[in-house]
Amino acid sequence: MSTSDYDRPVSAAASQPAQHEAVLASPATPLAEAVRPTPGPIAVLPVAGALFVDAIEAAGGQVAPLSDATRGLVWLDSGSADELGRVLESHPGIQWLQLPWAGVDSFSELLATHSRPGLLVTSAKGAYAQPVAEHALTLTLAVMRHLAERARATSWATTSTGESLYGRHVVIVGAGGIAVELLRLLAPFGVQTTVVRRQATPLRARHARLRRMLCEPYCPPPTLSCSPPP
Repeated sequence: MSTSDYDRPVSAAASQPAQHEAVLASPATPLAEAVRPTPGPIAVLPVAGALFVDAIEAAGGQVAPLSDATRGLVWLDSGSADELGRVLESHPGIQWLQLPWAGVDSFSELLATHSRPGLLVTSAKGAYAQPVAEHALTLTLAVMRHLAERARATSWATTSTGESLYGRHVVIVGAGGIAVELLRLLAPFGVQTTVVRRQATPLRARHARLRRMLCEPYCPPPTLSCSPPP
């Protein structure tokens, strides 16, 4: 999602049903009641994007300007870590910080500096897994089939070019939500898959779910092995 999507009018957002679902490599564990943030007003900064305001209010939350009463903060600007740091420092009552990206690398130093008891930081982990996995499969097929070259061709090729993905050995680096969704998209191609990750734990439980989600009993499950990096 681009920053321009954040500021779409609420009416425009409501007219377009959600296309994607979050995909996680492992199930999320709900927080215990005792460690959950205190309910209260939520600020959306630096500019209150309509999509986020609408989502918070639809879930029963209260969106309000930043004040001493603010208990939740949704931050929408990836290039203003210093400004976010000043907000956290001047509003110690904030107990929940939501960053709307899967990764928070640009805020790692700030989060380490402002880490404190009672501050819960969450991200959009898994939210972009489906569109990114779709894009990865699209690029793979485009490269293997020489689509860039063929789209510009003005005559029929005289030699056979291009390769098929069916039955190939696919190596995926990382086993997060993108990899899990890509495995689902690859399953109909009957590929053998090696996932390179920090641990050698197979993703068999997830693949059982993938097979049910696909065309069982018509499609065999993908062959999978997991390898830790050297």
